[in-house]
This record gives sequence, C-alpha cells and structure tokens, in this order.
Amino acid sequence: MNIKHFLLALILLVSVNSQAQKQLFDHFSKMDGVTTVYISKSMLQMMPDMQVQEGMDLSNFAGKLDGLLILTSEQESINKMMRNETAHFADNSAYEVLMKVRDEESKVDFFIRKKPDQRIAELVMLVDDDGEFVIIQMTGNMTMDDIKQLTKGMNKH
Repeated sequence: MNIKHFLLALILLVSVNSQAQKQLFDHFSKMDGVTTVYISKSMLQMMPDMQVQEGMDLSNFAGKLDGLLILTSEQESINKMMRNETAHFADNSAYEVLMKVRDEESKVDFFIRKKPDQRIAELVMLVDDDGEFVIIQMTGNMTMDDIKQLTKGMNKH
C-alpha cells in the first residue's frame, strides 16, 4: 500500500469514528431524562479553575481542549441504552483502554484516541455508578502528562 492510500484510509477511519461519536452524543442529548453539558473551547478558556468531577482539575490544560461534553442519566432504562451504545469503545481499535476502575458500587473506564503523532485527540470517561451513568468526552490536543495531571487529584477522593 503506498503512502497516499494509507493516509486516505487513516483519514477515513478518523472521520468515521468522529461521526459515530457525534451521532452517539446527538442521540442521547435529545432524550428526556438525560442531562447534557457542552462546553466549547472559548468557554473553557474563560473558566480556568473548572473541575469536571471531584478531583478532575482542568485548569492546567483547558487551553489544549477543543471541547468538553458530558451526558448523564439516572434513569435505568436510559442507563442501559448508554451502556449498550458505549460498549464499542472496548472493541474499537481506534480507542485504547487507558484505565479501568471497579469497586462494589461503580465502574469507571477511560479510553483515549491518539493522533498519528501520538498526541491524544480524545479522552472518553464512562462512569457507571450506583444508578447513574455518565459519559465525559474531551477533545483536543493533549499529552499523556496532561491526562496524568488531570487525574492526579482523583486518587485523593
């Protein structure tokens, strides 16, 4: 396969994954019983001390993010649909499992999608916690050090 074909295939793969993600978030954001939060790059830059979840501090790299989307539901029927729709992350070769945390009440999965230069284009966090399901998607131009700083405070809570 020559370089042009490889690059075309890579661009198509990334665009298909991006489109699938957009459809997933569009689908759930229109449902009753789902709380949706979208924060654009401009708003992120205006909110330098923002925390997404207890212990997740965005202040050090908000400028590297293009957007933040959060979907959450406490309705079991919707939570079940969210679980089914997000199960593909574990099987999708475009996403790498970064971390999984399990305890008696909750499951937290972190997935990343890397750019060809190994920088992180997307971080997806799925939280299944005692009757609540949360999807957090961050897109941008991040490094593993950024992710490390982001999650550093989570170990304290």
